[in-house]
Amino acid sequence: MRSNTANAFVGGDYLEDLEALREDGAIQRAIGRRDLPDPTTAGDFCRRFTLGHLLQLNRAYGEIERRVYERRPEVRHWTVDVDARVHEVYGEKKQGAARSYNGIYSLQPMYGFVHETDELIHCELRSGNTHPGAGGKGFLRRLKRKIPPTVKRVHLRSDSAFYDKEVVEFCEQEGWSFTITADQTGPLMRQIEALPESAWQRDSEEESLSYGELWYQPLRWPRAYRYLVRRERKEAKGGQGTLFGVLSYSYYVVVTNREEEVKTLLELHDEKGMTERRIAQFSREFLSHLPMGNFIANWVYLLCAQLGYNLSLWIRDLVLPPFYRKKHIKRIRRTIGLIASKVTHGGHQVRLKISVLHRWWRDFVYGWLRIPVLQRASGAG
Repeated sequence: MRSNTANAFVGGDYLEDLEALREDGAIQRAIGRRDLPDPTTAGDFCRRFTLGHLLQLNRAYGEIERRVYERRPEVRHWTVDVDARVHEVYGEKKQGAARSYNGIYSLQPMYGFVHETDELIHCELRSGNTHPGAGGKGFLRRLKRKIPPTVKRVHLRSDSAFYDKEVVEFCEQEGWSFTITADQTGPLMRQIEALPESAWQRDSEEESLSYGELWYQPLRWPRAYRYLVRRERKEAKGGQGTLFGVLSYSYYVVVTNREEEVKTLLELHDEKGMTERRIAQFSREFLSHLPMGNFIANWVYLLCAQLGYNLSLWIRDLVLPPFYRKKHIKRIRRTIGLIASKVTHGGHQVRLKISVLHRWWRDFVYGWLRIPVLQRASGAG
């Protein structure tokens, strides 16, 4: 487990990259192991997991989050962004792989990110042909177990994949607020288009935009909910006006249980676009491949990458100077993680020597001195 996580942490793309760690004495001491397994052994370790082991591993991750948040006193509110990603794989015998909606032979990880800290709080692996919204309530129920007690408020954001009665009911039961992109069904759109012009508020900065709202109860939902609408006037093509008035606008619709102003909530919801960037960063830097033939083994590999990703964020936020919080993980890895150094022995001590000519050596020393402080705080807790 530690070796696969360390491989992801330092930017390894394949299991075979573990060979580099096996030859690096400094890294071995940093993760507390001198007998790093070879790639074959690391793969066999992942293949020994069962579904029950995955549940235990997720409980352990929840305990880690609790300890981390004892050191994040400023974070009391989570905005959880949920999204799925088609992860292309190769090889017809890879268990669980299938053609996705866009025809790509793939597996499909489902991600839950914390907007305030960038953390990947929960992820699960699904078959490539799974509908993105399938099992949404169960995913949120398992994600909930990882929320530290110090987090008092949770807001869920999602695209239309989670536009589902059970998801909304779960949020209501848990006291979560939510904004979810709504499906533009026929009955809903007829009510939106029937709104009088006086119900629309023109955007003060963009003339083509206007905002409205209505209460609507979808079929089989227990009650009506507040729907927020952003309407954009379509530009006429070739100097020709639009033939029908109802076709002269495009709409963006979000369902919510919050009470703030329409434009404010829609702008808040638009920030979920950051999720795509976080998924891209995670996939590019920590999960380039799902290398196993076995489905559960790939899930374990995904969770190792998740731990490596979050570890990078915890070092960024809790160890390094404050201005690093705005830097990408790749930038941090290049400036602090990949530093030429020399390991020496003497007086029953192991010393790590770096050059003072290195541009960021002061930041490295700052972090090096911060780590023991966190360890003492953990022991005291």
